[in-house]
Amino acid sequence: MKEIIINLQGDLDFKLGESLFSKLEELSEAPRRILLDAAGLNSATLEGASILNRLPERFPDSKFAICTVQEGIDLSSEGNVSIPVFQDRESAKSHLISEDDPKDQGFQEESTVLVNCPSCFHLLKIQNSGNYACPACQSKFFVTKDFRTSPFERLL
Repeated sequence: MKEIIINLQGDLDFKLGESLFSKLEELSEAPRRILLDAAGLNSATLEGASILNRLPERFPDSKFAICTVQEGIDLSSEGNVSIPVFQDRESAKSHLISEDDPKDQGFQEESTVLVNCPSCFHLLKIQNSGNYACPACQSKFFVTKDFRTSPFERLL
């Protein structure tokens, strides 16, 4: 099963929700474990939350989890949340890997993970942590062991 971590940023409105939905449709590998990190969200509209909560029914073979939702942001639509919400990334990862095959435990080094370039948000497939360069914009960045991206900064 493939793993994807998506860092949500800005305002979760209809436009961002539709963009997320269309990007997930473009991915060919299924089923997937999808972790939505909401630490960068500023707000969420009812339309955006509704699209987010319909993801499990549109992708029934995939498993979803949301983590680090800021206080005051409501991701429920029509009074319910169909994706489990967790306080931190580690507990969300634990939920995603639970009830799977014992040999499939954890975000493995050998599996391919999708990350976005921190500069241009180009989608890249990687297999392990380390230094990378984006083929689209040529910016250099580092990917941590939990697949977070960090751009290199130039000191003058």
